[in-house]
Amino acid sequence: MIARRRLAPAMLALALLALSGCATLPTAAPTSRQLIGGLKPGDAEVIEIVPGTLSGKAALQAPLLPWVIEDGQGANDRFVAGDGLTVTAYEIGYPLFGSIAGSEATSDGPNATTRGFPVIIVPENGMIEFPYAGKIQVAGLSPDEVSRQLEALLRSKSRFIQILVTAQPGPGRAVLLSGDVARPGRVALSPARERLLDAVALAGGPTARRADTIVRLTRGSAAGELRLDEISADERQNVVLAPGDRVELARNTRTLTVLGAAQKVTEVPFDSVSLMLSEALARAGGPLDDKADARGVFIFRYEMRLRGGETVLQPVIYRLNLLDPASYFAAQRFQMREKDVMLIANAQSNQISKFVQMINQLATPVLTVDLLTRP
Repeated sequence: MIARRRLAPAMLALALLALSGCATLPTAAPTSRQLIGGLKPGDAEVIEIVPGTLSGKAALQAPLLPWVIEDGQGANDRFVAGDGLTVTAYEIGYPLFGSIAGSEATSDGPNATTRGFPVIIVPENGMIEFPYAGKIQVAGLSPDEVSRQLEALLRSKSRFIQILVTAQPGPGRAVLLSGDVARPGRVALSPARERLLDAVALAGGPTARRADTIVRLTRGSAAGELRLDEISADERQNVVLAPGDRVELARNTRTLTVLGAAQKVTEVPFDSVSLMLSEALARAGGPLDDKADARGVFIFRYEMRLRGGETVLQPVIYRLNLLDPASYFAAQRFQMREKDVMLIANAQSNQISKFVQMINQLATPVLTVDLLTRP
């Protein structure tokens, strides 16, 4: 009986001790009251997320160069320096090119001859020299135009002659792909007028996910950047490439951070151009049933604001209340930004639960001693 009388004051002392430490119980995240109540005037702008709330542009997002590149001009069938040029001549009667070294002739009948000539590389000045025709400027001309020009120059020297000119694209009629691409190197351009996505596909595609890849296109002194998943086959960004263009693919993963009373404290990557708040919540597993405050889903972000004629960096806190049915519509339209921090607040009842657990942990040894010492 005396032991029990002594036990009551001991239990009371333990309870008071635990109660005094309730405010400092270990916790992974603040409650909504602690978070909002701890803000001082001017610390941050707090915005409730409702169906009409617009998602501002994050100031910490990596800026990209504006896309100013237009379609390349020309049909990619014009000779440029470095191209190979193949000439085939068909003659009737006495062959004009019978004694040309290096050529190969085949007989097509008693008076007809087809003769192929070695490949001619177009020099830097764009001018080639052909037997009996002399020097010809071919740079900027198509194979058909060169054929007609050679025929006109040789017609007076042969009874009947037809010329066929074909092109072998050289390094000057190509684009260079580098960076995080499966097969970096030159991609030859053809009269089909390859576009940006065509060249990326011909090089084996990116080594990273499309959403994690930035495309930088350089043409002369102009350059532009876009994420690969923003370039659609039917959009103007998928430009026709021009000889000499440089395409660089760089890996750049966009993520947001999830903290607090979530199923998973994690980094959530962007899988497409846009990631909505509802999708980000789902990928983090949603709030913990036994610990989270469904009224306290917070998005922390820096945004640019105009203050007194000057642009300043403003901390902004967006708040979503999942107990409001309208918030689910709002979450479907609220767009997340790169480097956002999502915090799911702890429920106030979670602190009480921890307090009860602490009381149990402190009281259990005392009760055990009491039971063991009873007569």
